[in-house]
Amino acid sequence: MRASIPPDEELWTDSGLTFSGAVEVDGAAALTAEGGVVVRGSWKAPVLYECGRCLEAVDVAVERPLTLLYAPSGGWEAEDPDVRTIGYQQITLDLEEAIREEVLLEIPRYFLPVEKDGRCTECGDPVERFRSPPEEPESGTDPRWAVLEALQPD
Repeated sequence: MRASIPPDEELWTDSGLTFSGAVEVDGAAALTAEGGVVVRGSWKAPVLYECGRCLEAVDVAVERPLTLLYAPSGGWEAEDPDVRTIGYQQITLDLEEAIREEVLLEIPRYFLPVEKDGRCTECGDPVERFRSPPEEPESGTDPRWAVLEALQPD
């Protein structure tokens, strides 16, 4: 099985993700001994992120393995969210929702490029530029504690 799901497909509505291209799915389905179906393969999604350091647009390809298990609906009683059910007479599988779920659960929501030799691997700027200066402790006591200090025995 091969599929290409366009980035503007209704399937991705309200996902909070922005794709720069189609999500590619590649896999194969096989029958199990118990009458179920197992789908194995992988998916690849080009995701547009806002860099966690410089806020520039970054295009990142996220690729993960895909394993979907469908058990016969009459014999599977457990409440396992990783196992879906299939009817005994069902001859087609609609993988759309399962693939959407897998992609949305696996894609990281934020992207922070790694640093190498003190520089961002995406923009090349020194990482130190994006760090906040350390906060200096305030001198003296917070005036809001004055009432409690007055209660303290000498």
